[in-house]
Amino acid sequence: MVSSINPKGLPAHKNPIPAAAVHKGILISSVISGKSVVTDSYSKNKVEQVSLVFEYIKNIVIEAGGNVQDIIKMDLYFSDKSDRSIVNPEWVKMFPDPNKRPARHAQIAELPKDCCLQVTLTAVIET
Repeated sequence: MVSSINPKGLPAHKNPIPAAAVHKGILISSVISGKSVVTDSYSKNKVEQVSLVFEYIKNIVIEAGGNVQDIIKMDLYFSDKSDRSIVNPEWVKMFPDPNKRPARHAQIAELPKDCCLQVTLTAVIET
């Protein structure tokens, strides 16, 4: 049976969907963006947005009973692919060991106004 994952401190989706779902140890997220819960908006500071995205990723995986080392793939959606340079420091901070990093795929996408990054992830969590 599927279990919805909705950690506190994440902005709610506009549609009736959870932040992620787990089934038989497989975690699949909905889109994760750096929208502030406090302001309900995207900061003009892209570094702040990206930092929030990675904080939300960590919170989702922990709420599901895992940790970031359970992530096997992340898909990154950018409005401007040059913003990968902003993501890379957070990536290395979250995954410091180059031999234990998940797969990653960056793509250009049409994102909400002022949003610079959206992420989806797949993780396998031991149950």
